[in-house]
Amino acid sequence: MPTIYDVARESGFSLATVSNVLNDGPRPVKPETRQRILATMRRLNYHPSAVARGLARQRTSTIGILFGVVEPAAVILNAYSAAVLQGVLTAAASTGYNVAHYTAPWIDAKHSLANFRDRRSDGLIVVAPTTDSDLIPALLSIDLPLVAISWPPDREAVTVVDADDRIGARQAVRHLVELGHRRVAHLTGHANLMSALIRRDVCLEVLQEAGIVTPAEYVLPGEYSTESGYANGRRLLDLPEPPTAIFAGNDEIAVGVVEAARERGVRIPEDLSLVGYDDRPLSSVMSPRLTTIHQPFVEIGDLAVRLVIERVEDRELAPVCHLLTPHLVVRESTGPPGR
Repeated sequence: MPTIYDVARESGFSLATVSNVLNDGPRPVKPETRQRILATMRRLNYHPSAVARGLARQRTSTIGILFGVVEPAAVILNAYSAAVLQGVLTAAASTGYNVAHYTAPWIDAKHSLANFRDRRSDGLIVVAPTTDSDLIPALLSIDLPLVAISWPPDREAVTVVDADDRIGARQAVRHLVELGHRRVAHLTGHANLMSALIRRDVCLEVLQEAGIVTPAEYVLPGEYSTESGYANGRRLLDLPEPPTAIFAGNDEIAVGVVEAARERGVRIPEDLSLVGYDDRPLSSVMSPRLTTIHQPFVEIGDLAVRLVIERVEDRELAPVCHLLTPHLVVRESTGPPGR
């Protein structure tokens, strides 16, 4: 069965132009272009969904949300995605919109883009897509109002909302340096998520500014998970000269480090200072209570909804980048380096 991709390829026009013709979109199309696309459709015997074309001409009062790395079944269990979703649901309810959760994982444009062409939602919020994915470029090609949470604003012409990871990471590492730590390690999150890359780079920048040389074995790649924190925490603590402080890529990683430290009889913060990132609910009740960077997740979700609605109302709005300010929360897991 021919697809819109086949029509675009055979006619020589972009997906956006073909979609605009199919849906009688607002953007002007030259008569000769329209005729060439329609002729290609007839030649290929391509028949677009009548439901999709009908929805394209009206509002559904629905906003879609798609999570990049969090599994659909874990969205409400993961503190990051749950907090963002809370902000999205609250803002949507206050503005009269429903929220549709897209649960099918994104594979690539060829296999997944069709799920978003039926116009079941007026706009879409994408949360933490991976940097090696074609998700954002593909969604932009179908002219769907789009807001991305945690995405490089200089990659594509898309509106971005996030907390400023450069500010947060700098606060975290400066806190350790100001306590007197010189042996500072960093455990990263997913290598293909923008947040992990920024936090790692800023960590190394701050240490370099302080005149601190960071051994390669002090920076370990991993994932945003307790298991990753535990495994990499053991590696750091087993070094001949282990660090006196660790900046964890997020709070889940920090929880794994705490467990690794307990197994080895390393006291926090007497022997090892530990800083997390996110300020998830667990961080304020764990033992020791975790020093971390607070991210305004609910506010991020709220702002994403309001921005995507603006783009539903006015398709000509230029992309913008909104970075909210995180802040350091000092608790019990950090202190001066021990002897």
